[in-house]
Amino acid sequence: MHDGSLLTAERTRPAAPVPGPVPAAGRTPRPVAIAVLAGAGLTVVAAVLAALQLLPAGSRAGAWRYRYAHTFSWEMLLPFAGGVAAVLALLWLTHRLGARRERLALGMWLAAAVPLQLVVRAADEASLGAIVGSDRANSFYTPSLRFTAYEYLSRFEEIVHALPQHARSNMPGKTLLYHLLGTLTTNPAALGILVVAVSSLCALLVYLVVREVLGDRRVALYALILCLLVPGRLYFLPILNAVSPVPILLSLWLFTRYLRAAHWGWAVGLGASLYLVFFFEPLPLVMGLTFAALAALALYRRQLDWVGLLKLVSLTLAAFAGAYLGTKLVFGYDLFVNLAEVLADATDFNERAHRPYDVWVVRNLGDFALCAGFAATVLIGYAAWDAVRRGATRPIAALTLSGLAVLAFLDLVGINRGETTRLWIFLAVFLMIPVAWVCARSPRVWPFAVVTAALMLQIATTTPMIAFIRP
Repeated sequence: MHDGSLLTAERTRPAAPVPGPVPAAGRTPRPVAIAVLAGAGLTVVAAVLAALQLLPAGSRAGAWRYRYAHTFSWEMLLPFAGGVAAVLALLWLTHRLGARRERLALGMWLAAAVPLQLVVRAADEASLGAIVGSDRANSFYTPSLRFTAYEYLSRFEEIVHALPQHARSNMPGKTLLYHLLGTLTTNPAALGILVVAVSSLCALLVYLVVREVLGDRRVALYALILCLLVPGRLYFLPILNAVSPVPILLSLWLFTRYLRAAHWGWAVGLGASLYLVFFFEPLPLVMGLTFAALAALALYRRQLDWVGLLKLVSLTLAAFAGAYLGTKLVFGYDLFVNLAEVLADATDFNERAHRPYDVWVVRNLGDFALCAGFAATVLIGYAAWDAVRRGATRPIAALTLSGLAVLAFLDLVGINRGETTRLWIFLAVFLMIPVAWVCARSPRVWPFAVVTAALMLQIATTTPMIAFIRP
């Protein structure tokens, strides 16, 4: 399989052609087949356990657990059947379009993104509109109706203590997203669909990142499709944790664009987008480890020198400072004061809720597997083993190992304790890249089809049964 990269290729040379999603011949490497089938088997076991209400979601000892809301019925598998049929049909159409119509295929998948996700999670009895309008499930919508955007931001320190729990303990960007979407509609059901659309931008951004770093169309397309089917995203839509991957992936794409062509505009955009990450959800900033890994790889391969790196850091910091000072001067809002309060509240909440570190440092990993999907987790493990075996200086190895380093760091630091299935969404979306890469190592399409079917089976058997969110 093509493993070229814009970090290694000549910048003026066009990307080498790669096979389409459904090649006619060739065998699947045995380790890939074993990993895919093992992941699918593990998913079937998890689905059976869920049907028996034995699959754990959370931790009783850790003082947070998602309850089972319904018993299993065969009708719950109808969205699974519809989702599999839709994905297979779209893959067939993609093959018919061929590699030369890449943009048309991309547009087709993006057009299908929202309907596909709505089909796959159709068995969930909680409607998008009910979740958006519920202060219990989503406390960002109501403040967007009570205050104007200017009033909310300029008086944030004054009004934050009177807000519902989630709005009070988060940065203001989530409520302001509803202000932005409210320029189109304030209907909760319509807003729920718009949130699904905004969240789906993470799939496009992952596609763009893969095209920049790996230069492989097939891996990029597979990664886009997998991002749409991350179980954790679909469990929690339209909760805004499903939107959290978008700002950090935008920053990562701008960063990779700078690595390809060291233009000041990419660095300035990076600084502004990093402010947006702080402003919306600061947790994904731990993915700075991935930024560092790609920068180190670019330096190692002499695609970036120290002068270029210094220019990148300087322009990024200047743009970030400009966004910070501009917001403070216009609205009186201090990002860092707010950030310190949010971090202090998170630490205090873990103590007040009696959520012990030693329980969650183990339980977090199980919740990550539930969020990313059991089949995907097996393939992430295979990609990590391959990275260590064949060398960490390959782009896919840098992406995989840095992603796992983010997972390890967040787990060990102990900030996430309880409700962590939704907190892992941003990382699960990113780690679909190595899953896509493993699937694309086969010239056949069946490994990818099996993995996507496994993800949809997990979603179909857990979403309507486990009360991940209820209005």
